[in-house]
Amino acid sequence: MNRTDLDFLSPMFKHYNLNDVHVLIINQTSRDKLLESDQNNIRVINAFERGLSKSRNLAITNAIGDICFIADDDIEYLPNAIDIVIKAYRDFPEAALISFQYLRENDKIYKTYQEKAAYQNKLLHKQSLTSMEITFNSQKINKAEIRFNTIFSFGERFHWFEEAVFRDDVIRAGLKVAFVPKPIVKHYGKTSVPNEDSKAYTQALTAQKYLQYKNLIYLWLIRYIWILIKRRVISCSQILQFWKYGVNAIQDYKRLSKAK
Repeated sequence: MNRTDLDFLSPMFKHYNLNDVHVLIINQTSRDKLLESDQNNIRVINAFERGLSKSRNLAITNAIGDICFIADDDIEYLPNAIDIVIKAYRDFPEAALISFQYLRENDKIYKTYQEKAAYQNKLLHKQSLTSMEITFNSQKINKAEIRFNTIFSFGERFHWFEEAVFRDDVIRAGLKVAFVPKPIVKHYGKTSVPNEDSKAYTQALTAQKYLQYKNLIYLWLIRYIWILIKRRVISCSQILQFWKYGVNAIQDYKRLSKAK
């Protein structure tokens, strides 16, 4: 984040009285650029370690609210976001994590979501997830000692899918996950969308799928490459190349997870 003042909070909470919300800022910075707060409801932790997953884990560990939002500094919370989230946890009282929708700058829903609110307790789901869509019950998450997998996220070995891995880890821990098809946040600026035909995307996706499929991952990889060919994302001449991408990703994940 590398911030030196709190001015960025005003556009994020433009529909709220900032004195009424409790904010924890993880400011990844250097020792000569510290962020400070003199407001009791705004806490700051200056962190000197890089990595999105590490930042989020620090926030989870130090969270004091019952229900927490994960925020980026280029978003705006919608006027009824808090009410929507509170109602969702009343409707799904067993949920440890509930995700929602988000809007583009033009007020349109960013992507295709499932149509109905429901628990999502299957690992093999297809709905993608971003951090700004996530809310969680801090007591349940901390009691189960669930954290973002630091092998994933921007700046780490695998650049994407840390949110999906986090959601899956919640499910693996025996906790409930739910989705509510209502927007709570608007995102400004360009959203980073990886290219399906890139090495980095293929390896990140394969590593994430390895956590789901384990010993069946190579069957998944064969099917995935076939789908890419069928959709003309890659050509037949690239089959071996993408197979190696996937195999190397699996090997790297196994090695890095042992070193953690």
